[in-house]
Amino acid sequence: MMGEAQLIELLINGGANAAFAGFLLWQFFYQQKRLDERDRRAEEREDALRQRYDTVISMYQDKEETIRVSIVNEISNLDTQIDAISRKVDDLANKLGGISTLVNELKLREMVRSTPHGLAPQSPI
Repeated sequence: MMGEAQLIELLINGGANAAFAGFLLWQFFYQQKRLDERDRRAEEREDALRQRYDTVISMYQDKEETIRVSIVNEISNLDTQIDAISRKVDDLANKLGGISTLVNELKLREMVRSTPHGLAPQSPI
């Protein structure tokens, strides 16, 4: 590596080109340092943004899971209620069938009572 004294001597004796080369070298390192800092800040912002979106996505996934579980439970409850209603409807249908049979029997008894001595009315021929 070149010493400080040698560098100063080179700049003085090298003329304008040496000074310009020195300036370009300094500018290159300065710009490189600025670009590295800008890249670091951009990566930090990107990481923060990624973290924020990961949090939001996680929140929505949790919400979706909660809603899904709630819907599954509600469907299960409705299925149970429908089964109970179906059993009750079947029971009512059986009872109505029994009542219908009883009503028919009562009609027949009434018809038998209304005819004299249990004989069916005869039609005139």
